[in-house]
Amino acid sequence: MKHLPLSLWTLVTLTACDAAVVANAQSDEIVVSEKQIAEAVVNAEIAEKVGEAQPKAEAVVVVEATVKPETLDLESINFLVKKGKVKNAADLEKKINNPKEKLNTVDIDGDGKIDKIQVVEVQKPDNVKVFELHVIPSKTKKKEDEVIIAFITFTPDVETKQLIVKATYAPIVIGYDTIIYDYHVPIEVKGETIVVVESNPFYGWLFIASRPAFIGVYIYTAPPPPVIIIHHGWHHKHKHKHKGKGKWH
Repeated sequence: MKHLPLSLWTLVTLTACDAAVVANAQSDEIVVSEKQIAEAVVNAEIAEKVGEAQPKAEAVVVVEATVKPETLDLESINFLVKKGKVKNAADLEKKINNPKEKLNTVDIDGDGKIDKIQVVEVQKPDNVKVFELHVIPSKTKKKEDEVIIAFITFTPDVETKQLIVKATYAPIVIGYDTIIYDYHVPIEVKGETIVVVESNPFYGWLFIASRPAFIGVYIYTAPPPPVIIIHHGWHHKHKHKHKGKGKWH
């Protein structure tokens, strides 16, 4: 058996040690890498579950204010209710759409014609009533093309025994957030029944127990069909006598 010189033997030994160290380091790197991957997968699954548990943000719809407030006289409409000039929502809707009242000149579709207003009631808890004023475009006359232009809200306050009536424009109206028409009316609370102290037919109808929500009927008057006049009469044959030998031209 041959013996290697001490210096050579030392070199071989160091080389072998270095190789072992490198191999162990590579092995550790592989283990750490696999561990990191496993943790990343777990974290991703947790994040996904957390994301599903949290409510998703709803898309924000921005409504451009294009309608002038003077096209719908909301102050006068609210006054009709306050003074009992209308006995119910159907009567109110009829007044709004009556050209003689000059309460509505809304032309939402810009076709030069006044659009109809439909009153739709939304009944909420605690006897709160909200009347939405919907504009039906005259161009399409379709319910799905309607636009809410204003609200009239009736809120009974059982603590102060006041009925708070508030009329406001919808965001489609210019300056909607700065225009409010409101007033208070004394009420009496009897259990779940609201009784307005003032003698006003609209309030009496408004708080009828178990009354179904009001949904107005918008009607566009169709133009009358053309009238065709047919004249019935006797037709006589006329004989003409011609003298001479002339010819017809």
